[in-house]
Amino acid sequence: MMTYLTKINKYNTWANDLLIHSLRSQEINDESVLKLLSHIVHSESVWMMRLKGEDYSNKNFWKVLSLTECNRLSQENSKRYSDYLKEKSDNDLERLITYKNSEGIEYSNSIEDILFHIFYHSGYHRGQIAKEVRNLGKEPVYTDYIEYIRNFLQK
Repeated sequence: MMTYLTKINKYNTWANDLLIHSLRSQEINDESVLKLLSHIVHSESVWMMRLKGEDYSNKNFWKVLSLTECNRLSQENSKRYSDYLKEKSDNDLERLITYKNSEGIEYSNSIEDILFHIFYHSGYHRGQIAKEVRNLGKEPVYTDYIEYIRNFLQK
């Protein structure tokens, strides 16, 4: 399972990087797009803090960042997730992490379930960004997983 999660993490990093590059090259600074992108990178950051038992109480999941700030946080997240996954084994994945959501409600979920949530959550919002980009009359970048496999892993 760790091999698979590492692969999905690499895909997530690729998709976020490609999205940011596309927004930059098309000079898209629309607030609704930046709000969604900011939410992706903030959420990935907060979930890592939860996984590592760090304080995340002052984090705002919806604070709008600039494209440059999103890129910086995305790069930090990428490194943190890569490092985190290198430290873990399949046996670690069932360990429960207890945390509070943004409304202060306490939950416990396995590391495996949290990691799957993070990667699917980011993909969900990348899809919303694609719709927003199209609504702006621009062409959204194709960040589907199969594109990553076809053009990144198979070359």
